[in-house]
Amino acid sequence: MFTRIAIIGTGNIGTWLFQALQNQNNLEVSSFSSRKIEELPTNFDLYIFALKDDVYEDVLQQIPFKMPHAVHTSGSLSQNILAPYSENFGVLYPYQSITNAEEEKGVKEDDDGRISPSNFEGVPEGRGSLYIEIPICIEASNPTFEEMLYQWANSIFNIVHIINEKQRFAMHLAAVFANNFTNAMYEIAYQIFKENDLDWSLIFPLLENTLEKAKCNAPHTVQTGPAVRGDVSIMEKHCNTLNDDDLKNLYRIVSNIISKSVS
Repeated sequence: MFTRIAIIGTGNIGTWLFQALQNQNNLEVSSFSSRKIEELPTNFDLYIFALKDDVYEDVLQQIPFKMPHAVHTSGSLSQNILAPYSENFGVLYPYQSITNAEEEKGVKEDDDGRISPSNFEGVPEGRGSLYIEIPICIEASNPTFEEMLYQWANSIFNIVHIINEKQRFAMHLAAVFANNFTNAMYEIAYQIFKENDLDWSLIFPLLENTLEKAKCNAPHTVQTGPAVRGDVSIMEKHCNTLNDDDLKNLYRIVSNIISKSVS
């Protein structure tokens, strides 16, 4: 079992992992900036890299020793990027959009230079005071390390799955549609509300109801709206109300996708 953990990366995921793991009594956890990777000690059991995808190669090339066990947290990079730098390697992928809820509000870090886990959005409380009720997906370079990584992760997090690289990439792609694109749609709706002097909270019950239905049904079976009904006149009226040509095109493209999905 891994007891000495090094987390490389001090962004949102790295900070969240550090805060979650340091609350475990049986773990010694240290956080390191990728900007000082040459100072990384050699005496850790497991090295967890939480970096931006486009800096991994540059950072890894600066490590002056071969690690015993290492994982990264990326949703899209192969575990094999760690192969030249670690005897055993894999992935520890938190399937959640982990953001600091207060970072845009100017909230300061604590006395230790870290952000409190209570500031993180989308990460509900799990065991004790830990924010661990999110899926953790793992991969490993060999069965022995896979079992070790699974047992270790399962002792800390409530939801742990073993997946392969293709599945992880598919999950990441799906998350872009379901989370990133959906949030962009929220922004469009927000601006429409704002332009018409409407209280944004009025839409919350609608959004919550849609999510609840998606939890229990294939989404296309509970799709609603004018595109499902084939209400062309309403759809054209909506498009004519929009002042932006990109939004008009977006409206028509998505409406066409909906029409095909329910036909």
